[in-house]
Amino acid sequence: MNPEIILRTTPEHQALCRNLRKAIVALDKLLSEKRPSILSETYLTSEEVREIFDLSPRTLQNYRDNRQIPYTTIGGKILYPQSALYKLLESHFIEAQR
Repeated sequence: MNPEIILRTTPEHQALCRNLRKAIVALDKLLSEKRPSILSETYLTSEEVREIFDLSPRTLQNYRDNRQIPYTTIGGKILYPQSALYKLLESHFIEAQR
């Protein structure tokens, strides 16, 4: 048999298929974790903000209505700038007393 021919049964082909599957799984994971980014700012969706802070949809709506939390809307989707949320948390941080 010609050594330059790779068949489906050869170890090289099987290793290539395994590596391709691993790469596809890694790429799918990266894409699922990717957040929208505009001008180097990372934005979180309403679902992500509610999950992080354990908020109900109504509470998050109240925060928006009362302008307690920064947000923007693009195409009907509400997005929250991650850096502004961190600044908001830091500004309300209370040091523990010992």
